[in-house]
Amino acid sequence: MLDRELIEKKLRRIEEFLREISLVKVNTLEDFDREIIVKRFIERNIELAVEQMVDICKHLVSSLDLREPQTYSECMDILKEAGIIENENIETYKSMIRFRNLLIHGYNGIDSSITYGIYRKRLDDFRSFIREVRSFLLKK
Repeated sequence: MLDRELIEKKLRRIEEFLREISLVKVNTLEDFDREIIVKRFIERNIELAVEQMVDICKHLVSSLDLREPQTYSECMDILKEAGIIENENIETYKSMIRFRNLLIHGYNGIDSSITYGIYRKRLDDFRSFIREVRSFLLKK
């Protein structure tokens, strides 16, 4: 059974993480590298936001009785197949999941320029996901 309240709660959590990130002002990659606490704060909030996306994806797949994903990235493919998320955004969302995996598992460290680039230019990708999920919920 689709739990709209749970999904909305998770969408609001993503918005909360984005708001928290917006409170931090880092103007250059050099400052980002120097401000280790700020850097870790941004990394962690990005990680938590992606985890909410994954949780939403898993809930939708389960509650709509869609095929079982083998990976978190495949979960996004399934939502695309079901018409829940746009085809043009699928690779972006899958990249976000891959980045989260890098953060969690720390494979050979994280290139600061990637995290900084997400912080400066890609936070709207989360907002796109939020809009797509809410749009789907309105139709259901």
